[in-house]
Amino acid sequence: MSKRSRKQKRKQRTIQQQPTKSKKGEKRALPTLQETEDYIREHNLEVINPLSDFGFKRLLASERNKDILIHLLNAFISEDTGVITEVTFLPTELLGIKKEDKYVRFDLYCKNQDGDRFIVEMQNGKQQHYADRLRVYTSFATVQNLKPGDDKYEHVPRVYSFNMMSYCLPEFKGRGNFYWRVCLKDDDNEIFTKNTAYYFVELSKFAAQLGTIDMGDERNRLLYMFTNVVYLPKKEINNLTPMQLRFYKECQITNFTDMEKQDYVKSLMEHDDVREMVECERNEAKEEGIQIGIGLGIEQGIERGIEQGIERGRAERNRQIILSLLENGFDIATIEKVTGMSEAEILALKE
Repeated sequence: MSKRSRKQKRKQRTIQQQPTKSKKGEKRALPTLQETEDYIREHNLEVINPLSDFGFKRLLASERNKDILIHLLNAFISEDTGVITEVTFLPTELLGIKKEDKYVRFDLYCKNQDGDRFIVEMQNGKQQHYADRLRVYTSFATVQNLKPGDDKYEHVPRVYSFNMMSYCLPEFKGRGNFYWRVCLKDDDNEIFTKNTAYYFVELSKFAAQLGTIDMGDERNRLLYMFTNVVYLPKKEINNLTPMQLRFYKECQITNFTDMEKQDYVKSLMEHDDVREMVECERNEAKEEGIQIGIGLGIEQGIERGIEQGIERGRAERNRQIILSLLENGFDIATIEKVTGMSEAEILALKE
């Protein structure tokens, strides 16, 4: 097959697999109430996934559920901050000083009654250099609260980064713990400062160890709800703690307004659209890799051909994926979560 024929075939397949309910350059329209109910019934949806972007923000980033957020932060962070009694939600996008400066966007950003800042992230897709990304995030949250000429550094707010991960961080690879607290220490392992600290929960490790975990620990009870509320057996509901029951009820779709149901279904459809488009491109790369491998031998040739084909087409393929997603109205935050690429990588491919 000629190179031109392969391109035509790939273009046609991409067109066929692009979402049919969204016009090019537009975001998917909000489904009608009837379409929403049909989707919920067809997919047997009863409880939202709190680890999804929609579920995470509904559960933790809303005024009505402040008590759940406060409970979560106290369970994991109060050893450094003291008891949190109140939180105020802050804008999740922080801009640089000049227009061309870097800006950052958080999943959730808030402060407590003492002015301490909290960045809360749910990370579903792997990110390269995630630890460095968090250093940038906490730096932004620190300097954004300093005023020109203010040299009284005792007024610098304390900043804490709480991260829930659906995967294992490379920095913790091979170690069994699923919860990590990271802060600045000296050579004698003494804490130098607790005014900035990072907290990581590796949910995949938690789920793998569920059978041996102490469920009397409040942290573990909360993590259990995040990872298992969708699959929670009806017989367990009566044994939930008051906070677990509160958590469960907020995840029940029957408690949603019609608009909330429509927003949730729209988010699921958009996620499926992105996933299908990315999967299509991956399959194309693999197919081209096999074609390149013809003539190099059977097993060895195919294996080597796949590697060469994927490597050769990676830069252009990624660029086409990003351009296609952007043209179809998907924002950078959504693309980050589904592709696992960083904002800088996405913007670089866009140029």
